Amino acid sequence: SPYFKGLFASVMRDANADCLSIADTEPDVFEQLLLWVYMGEVAEAALQAKGMLEHLIMAANRYECDGLKLLCEANLCEGLSVENVATRLVLAEQSAADQLKEACLELIKPNVAAVMGTEGWKDVVSAGGELVSEVMAFVMGAPTGGKGKGKKRTADEAGLSAQDAEVEEMREWK
Repeated sequence: SPYFKGLFASVMRDANADCLSIADTEPDVFEQLLLWVYMGEVAEAALQAKGMLEHLIMAANRYECDGLKLLCEANLCEGLSVENVATRLVLAEQSAADQLKEACLELIKPNVAAVMGTEGWKDVVSAGGELVSEVMAFVMGAPTGGKGKGKKRTADEAGLSAQDAEVEEMREWK
């Protein structure tokens, strides 16, 4: 992992220290992380343990274990439901898990009313207006996130008449 490589190569770390303290990750989660780093695998039972995938994807993101992060994303995508999709969307946002986020948005789109009625939707709202706006934009078919940023659209694509397009073009010149 680039994180650990940088950590152990850092001149800021005490070279004579016999141990390294990791305070932000639960021991069982870190154990699986180390298993991944050294063996390229995690225990199947750990993947099935309640809450483990959620903690493991956050740790994989934090410690830059991209393969583990992708494994967690795939497993979290498999278990998506209307009841858990909002909470997993927030998790995807927090852990920069793009595949999971996309899967969540795809499930929310046809089920938006049901999802907004779940307890997990409160997590989306608490995460901030930007995430709620992104969900609504996706549901409505508008560009979201980095998609389409900086891309010029034709007047027809933007829903403008030819005259409105000329006005927009003139504004851009200023």
